[in-house]
Amino acid sequence: MVDWTDTEFLVVLVFDIAALVIAVWWISGRFTSKMREVEERMSQKAPETAVESEE
Repeated sequence: MVDWTDTEFLVVLVFDIAALVIAVWWISGRFTSKMREVEERMSQKAPETAVESEE
């Protein structure tokens, strides 16, 4: 069982939770940035493809 009165355990628990929150925040930011970059590239490619298909 967990001893909720153990201060060392609580400090480690809070540190671990904070580290997980920061890691998820950082990874989601990287993912969102990469998705924007891909969408931007695809939107720039779309008009070129349409022009090529007309010729």
